[in-house]
Amino acid sequence: MFKAESIPMQNRCRWFVKRGASTWFSRGFRSKAEASNWIDAHGTSLDWRCGFLFRLRGEPIDIEIVDRMGNRAST
Repeated sequence: MFKAESIPMQNRCRWFVKRGASTWFSRGFRSKAEASNWIDAHGTSLDWRCGFLFRLRGEPIDIEIVDRMGNRAST
C-alpha cells in the first residue's frame, strides 16, 4: 500500500512522486538515482516497473516520478 509519508522530505528536490492526479511537491528527491533507489526499496510490494513508472501490488493506480512541470523522468 502506498503511503505519502514514505517519500523523503528534503530541500532542493528536483523529482517528485505523482499518483493519479496528486503530486507531492513538499516531498521528493534531489536526483533520479535517489528516486530509483526509493522505488527499489519497495521490494516485494513492487508489482511492476518501467523506468520511473511503476505500480505497487494491490494498488489500482500507477505511480511515477516527475519534475516540477509534471514531465516523467526518463532513464
